[in-house]
Amino acid sequence: MVEFALILPLFVLIVVGIFDLGRAFFAFIAISNAAREGARVYTFSPDITTIQNIETAVTTEIGSSPMVDVGKIVFPIQIECGSSYQDVPAEIDLEDCPAGQPIRVTVTYNFDLLISLLFPKPLTLKRSAEMMVPWIK
Repeated sequence: MVEFALILPLFVLIVVGIFDLGRAFFAFIAISNAAREGARVYTFSPDITTIQNIETAVTTEIGSSPMVDVGKIVFPIQIECGSSYQDVPAEIDLEDCPAGQPIRVTVTYNFDLLISLLFPKPLTLKRSAEMMVPWIK
């Protein structure tokens, strides 16, 4: 009984840690899909797409995941384009993304662990997706 009492907290910590790892992996896949969707929106219609359209696509994709909270996305979502990956802070810069060059959308997400007593800071997950800007704009 004493041995069981000594081992039980460690066993529970391992089980909860495995569960947290699974949740973090699920969130990582969700933000990967969201970044890909943000880049995809721009490649379909680069002449009329705005930064707001890209952010809406990202939040909609993350919102479709049941275990991921849209409120924990770090805004603004980072958008870069061109071969040197220049930051796109405004609409006018988005219109100047060169055709035939990549656009990169980076999503950052703050993931809260269940074992927050041991790790009080959230885990920062960051994922990027790149797609080529079409030649015809």
